[in-house]
Amino acid sequence: KNAYTIEQWYQRRVRGQPLVTMFTVALCVLSLVASCHGYRLMEEEDGVVDYTGYKTIRVDLSGSAGAAAVVREWVDEERVDVLNEGIGDEADLLVGPNEWESVTGELENLAASYEILSEDVVGDVETERAQLLSAVPGVFDFNNYYAVKYMHSHLDALVSRHPGKAETFSLGQTYQGRDMKAIRISNNVASSGSKPIIWVDGGIHAREWVSSATVMYIVNSLLGEVEPSLQSKFQGLMNKYQFVILPMSNPDGYEFSRTGNRFWRKTRRPSGCKYGYETSNGRCIYGKCYGVDPNRNWDIDFGRQGVSKNPCSDVYPGKSAFTEKNTQAMSSWLAKHASQIDLYLSFHSYSQLFLKPVGYDRNPPVDAAMHNAAGSAVVNAIYGTHGKVYKNIRSVELYPTSGSSQDWMYSKGVKNAYTIELRDTGRHGFQLPASQIIPTGEENVRGFLALLETL
Repeated sequence: KNAYTIEQWYQRRVRGQPLVTMFTVALCVLSLVASCHGYRLMEEEDGVVDYTGYKTIRVDLSGSAGAAAVVREWVDEERVDVLNEGIGDEADLLVGPNEWESVTGELENLAASYEILSEDVVGDVETERAQLLSAVPGVFDFNNYYAVKYMHSHLDALVSRHPGKAETFSLGQTYQGRDMKAIRISNNVASSGSKPIIWVDGGIHAREWVSSATVMYIVNSLLGEVEPSLQSKFQGLMNKYQFVILPMSNPDGYEFSRTGNRFWRKTRRPSGCKYGYETSNGRCIYGKCYGVDPNRNWDIDFGRQGVSKNPCSDVYPGKSAFTEKNTQAMSSWLAKHASQIDLYLSFHSYSQLFLKPVGYDRNPPVDAAMHNAAGSAVVNAIYGTHGKVYKNIRSVELYPTSGSSQDWMYSKGVKNAYTIELRDTGRHGFQLPASQIIPTGEENVRGFLALLETL
């Protein structure tokens, strides 16, 4: 996250090299110039990120014709990180201390107003880390955010307690060898293979911790571990459907967001050199890049909108569709069972939105009326729980995107394919306090039931 000093650059890039060609020297000089203008040289191996001095801001893009284009430039140059683009006219940005004056100065020159969401990002991160450390090892509940291994062990424990209703299976393994463990829930689960499928997933973006926690809450609700008042409704649905649920679809990225970079979004497979620049011996000039955005990596309108060609970008879609082991595993299973799937639902955070197909075309799809009705049912049920307002919009109204799982499923004939963006609307963003896990689960399990009733 930090630019090298000239001495550090000299030590790492020149001294000790057996031969430095003129081409390499030229690129290195260019890299120093670029660093002075906001292009940051990065370590060969990324590790723990220190967010001291970082702030988050919300920029109003509606009052300035050039603000949106400038923000896109900053993002591509990695001067800022976009946290959430908002609904077309705002962007939430993570800004470091080295960029603060120039970014805010340029916004003022553009007459683009902004508000500070968090003055002390590192304080927020440390508060959250202290909460994580308070967890009792081996215990899973909804009072904290837990490591993948504890989520998976909890799924296994649920199967042990409900052997006639639940079974776990693995879709495959990630780049780093972690299991992609799913749970199948239905009455008489062993003989439920011919029932229509309700698919639910979470955690496709690593930093969106509450998404997996909410999916785990739905799993526990289906099995009567929580929400006893809803059991009569769930029992009828479990007679009709089989629920296939993947709480953690990007476990590598999630674990890195817990131990290295709290705002990590992507997978963890090395993805290339920044801007493609490397030395004659294969070392990266600007930095080594890791990961692909797994919700831009699906084979639908691939690589066209809402993406970057820079492998270090948060929205890098990969060189081609399905380059990542987790998207390969998910898409393989989903394609095989597409004719059985009545609902595809993916949980993300944040912004409090119900997102309908599609994200890459402003023309409404043929099923738009059905999608509108489904969305209305969900947001009304959510509002009736704790009074939280979720907006019912098409994905493209948020911002145009290509390569999402929702749109790929819709293209495979699953007419009910949706995404829900969970709490909150920006103050905490991805760092939603653990105290909000249960209320977020409560409102969304009721939204989920309302959605099922529209099928």
